[in-house]
Amino acid sequence: MPENFDIPNIGNDIIDLAILKGFTILAVDNDPDILVLITDILEAYGIQVLTALSAISALEMIKQFPVDLVISDINMPEKDGYWLIQKVRTLTPPHKREIPAIAFTGNAKDQADQKALESGFQTYLQKPSTLDKLVTEIAKLLQHSGKSSPL
Repeated sequence: MPENFDIPNIGNDIIDLAILKGFTILAVDNDPDILVLITDILEAYGIQVLTALSAISALEMIKQFPVDLVISDINMPEKDGYWLIQKVRTLTPPHKREIPAIAFTGNAKDQADQKALESGFQTYLQKPSTLDKLVTEIAKLLQHSGKSSPL
């Protein structure tokens, strides 16, 4: 199992974050183990999780399906997370290009955090991260986007 999260006991937190139930999040990473981990964690909060192994397939999913938030790695083969978010920010209709996004990456080089924010991500989280940080950022972005739980 990848060591990208410090996983505390999440049982007690699930009740407090019931507001996340019913949202759809797209997780993008070229490491399938990371996607399984993110999916398992977020589904415990009642979030529907879509996954993509590449930026190209993620862009197609965003075009085809309603997505409330994107969590994307930066370093991926072919097209990277910067490319993905820049493409998302040019989509029509407007609700597609305004999808909140988290850069979740092990890339700590060359001011990756600043570059992620300048590219169009709202938040940058460095791997490894804690589960609390990821879920907190998701909740903050969904709340600030004005989205309410669809359920």
